Amino acid sequence: MPAASIAEKLSDLFGSYKAEWLRESIFELFTVPAYFPELTTARPCVLIGGRGTGKTTVLRMLSYEGQFALHKEKIPVSDWRYIGMYYRVNTNRVTAFSGDKLPESEWRRLFGHYINLILCGLGTKMLKWYRSAEPGREVLPAEICQEICESLCLPNADSEDELDRVISKAKSSFEAYLNNIGQCEAPRLSMQGAPVDLLFESLGKLSCFKNKLFFFLMDEYENFLDDQQRTVNTLIKHAGAHYTFKIGVRELGWRIRITHNQNEVLNSPADYVRVAISERLDDDMFGRFAQEVCNARIRMLKADFPEMLGDVFNLLPGMSDEEEARLLGVKSMVADLRDQIKNLSTERRKNLEDLDDLRLYFCAYWARGQNRSISMILNEMAENPGAWERRFQEYKYASLFTIRPRTTGITKYYCGWPVFVSLSGKNIRYLLELIDHSLLLHLRDGRAISEPVSFKNQTVAAQNVGRKNLSELEGLSTHGGQLTKLLLGLGRVFGVMAADSAGHAPEVNQFKLGRRIWAGEAYGNEVELKRIDDLLASAVMHLACQSFPGTKRKDVGDTREKAYQLHPIFSPYFVYSHKKGRDIVLEVGDIAGLIDAPKSTIRRILGKNNRADQRDIPEQLRLFGGYYDGQL
Repeated sequence: MPAASIAEKLSDLFGSYKAEWLRESIFELFTVPAYFPELTTARPCVLIGGRGTGKTTVLRMLSYEGQFALHKEKIPVSDWRYIGMYYRVNTNRVTAFSGDKLPESEWRRLFGHYINLILCGLGTKMLKWYRSAEPGREVLPAEICQEICESLCLPNADSEDELDRVISKAKSSFEAYLNNIGQCEAPRLSMQGAPVDLLFESLGKLSCFKNKLFFFLMDEYENFLDDQQRTVNTLIKHAGAHYTFKIGVRELGWRIRITHNQNEVLNSPADYVRVAISERLDDDMFGRFAQEVCNARIRMLKADFPEMLGDVFNLLPGMSDEEEARLLGVKSMVADLRDQIKNLSTERRKNLEDLDDLRLYFCAYWARGQNRSISMILNEMAENPGAWERRFQEYKYASLFTIRPRTTGITKYYCGWPVFVSLSGKNIRYLLELIDHSLLLHLRDGRAISEPVSFKNQTVAAQNVGRKNLSELEGLSTHGGQLTKLLLGLGRVFGVMAADSAGHAPEVNQFKLGRRIWAGEAYGNEVELKRIDDLLASAVMHLACQSFPGTKRKDVGDTREKAYQLHPIFSPYFVYSHKKGRDIVLEVGDIAGLIDAPKSTIRRILGKNNRADQRDIPEQLRLFGGYYDGQL
């Protein structure tokens, strides 16, 4: 089959990173995550994860459409324990409830009525679907339909279908009113939550819904404005006995935890179950889950291309550190060392002649870092091989970044399924993107789908995905431009430190925010501190950075709050370790300087960490040369 046809199929499956793009295929490709059962209980749940971690897919699978596809008629609808109704918070809609045309209290009343219409509309749409799935079921009495209409301040309806039509029309009319406030008569407003309680209490009395739970599945909760989160928090806190809420939100996206009663705060586990995806899936668990997700797509591809490798692990081969060193040209780097070994005494030479090239290179690496002679290092290695082997295992990965630091082309490989899983940072979307780019490069090289992807193409794909996601940051939020500059600065710092790691702590790729400088002192004031706090919060929410709990305090300048790491997806682009490594301390002025005065700030940060910014910008970073020259 032509490569173009294969590429099209690949893009359909691996290139559809978003759940919305998969449409109905989302149900066929669903793989149950380990935390899924926690979401099926009667308690409210908050599912926390960055974009691409699978929140939408999981919530869609909890919906009645997803459950119907998942069970494939093996379990009758009448036997389901719960019925979920999916709603994605639309920024275009919710931002209409703000402005100076009305006071905040009036916007709150309008939004409360709108949420009533949304939730009741989800309920009536579900009733229509349920009747088609289970013909002949008991229906809501006409008087109940009329009572619900009265509660919503709508014209009467005497049947479920009419109730659905009236609510749908009212929602459209209400949205039109919002866009023309002051130009038409205001509608009557319902009491927040009252119609929802009435509808679902009435449904609970029908025989077909006896003992069933109803879930409102609210996706992209972070899109609600702050006061709107308070409104929905109030509904969550005081939900009726027959329904509950399952919330999908980005990390740090649930900004407000109180209800409209200032004394009511939603706390876990008292009020809801907190399900943080990155915490519930450890590295091994995520690896297995991700392998199932990817192999499900491969199985669909094999239906058309039976020659394709059947497991993503075989499709993306990795290599040992020793093999990578060979590909990076370490043999030529140690030729002189092998000559020096020949000049040692027979006793010393005996233990050194059989060393592989990477171990020999490590001798030169260590000698350079300790400012000692090669002969001294070789003698020490011969005298105490056990201690040197332990040292080698700790530092050998870091030494790989120093073999080709000044050359063009690939200076460090990123390949193999375990490495790709690590680069994804437990983000399924990033992982699919890495595989998609790798396979497309593979096909463009004229390689067969039955062959594994080369180390080179995997590495280039990883760099391309990092660059693509870096370029997209600017459009993700109001902080986008600043986030791009922050990543360019930090990426350059960590890249230089990786290429010059001899004599330093290995694999430095994290930072902590020191706060020695407070308001009125050298680096700014409370406004500047808030600016940086908001920027870092945005960086975490939009997957520019990951955050970790702080560790032990080393000095009075450190804080225990958090450590930050650029998302691993960017490490191949800047060429430093993707693993969780060591940290440096950056002050508020350093973070601000990377945005406002990058050239001098990068030099200052490297100087504080005993490095010099003397290396040319790597080939892949030249696109951002203006930033590094201080012109952006």
